[in-house]
Amino acid sequence: MKQRALWFAAIAVVAVLPAKAADVAPSIAVNPLIARDATTIALEVSPEFYARSNATQTAGNYADTQAKFKITHSFDNNWFVSGFFQTKFKGSDTRQYFGEGAVGYRFDISAFALKPSVAIGDTSGSTGLGKDKNSNAPYYALYLAGDLKLNSQWTWNMFDLRYRNAFDYTWITPKVTTGLTYEWRPGSFVYGNAGYAWKDTDTGSPSDKMSVALGLRQSF
Repeated sequence: MKQRALWFAAIAVVAVLPAKAADVAPSIAVNPLIARDATTIALEVSPEFYARSNATQTAGNYADTQAKFKITHSFDNNWFVSGFFQTKFKGSDTRQYFGEGAVGYRFDISAFALKPSVAIGDTSGSTGLGKDKNSNAPYYALYLAGDLKLNSQWTWNMFDLRYRNAFDYTWITPKVTTGLTYEWRPGSFVYGNAGYAWKDTDTGSPSDKMSVALGLRQSF
């Protein structure tokens, strides 16, 4: 309980910090290349590969494929809210499902954008949790993303960091990704990224999966 209370306190600090910082940080300027008060939908497909070998798997072999639908609304005061639904297609006709909602704030410093956010979600299906390995698991997540606008069309998604854990289980699943986004016409984007994830289910934090992703985004 004490550890959980500390995590809730950390989440509260991250959620409140952007509003306070906006009041005292005049060096943070609005980036004219960033759309305000916009809604964006995204579709993404991401195959995953094992990052390490053990008795049942070989590093580099195909593991599963994830399909994600995400919607984000960015307000003109730099706050944003988002939500996504994701299905992980595993072997033997098994599926794992995710649903998540998040709130965050965007700091624009010239062509660089820093985006901390906090999220609450739930995973179900073939989760690998509980006695039957199919237990439902509500979770929380902390994110920190950094994007650098290279020109009017290209953006380097320098890093996207995730810390995620279930409330009722030890399911610590950090991940880091980096990638590129191309705006091929105003409001229409194609992007790709590569990621590396770890997993701790009370046995330490060994390497888990490597991923590549390709997605489309449309803002309006």
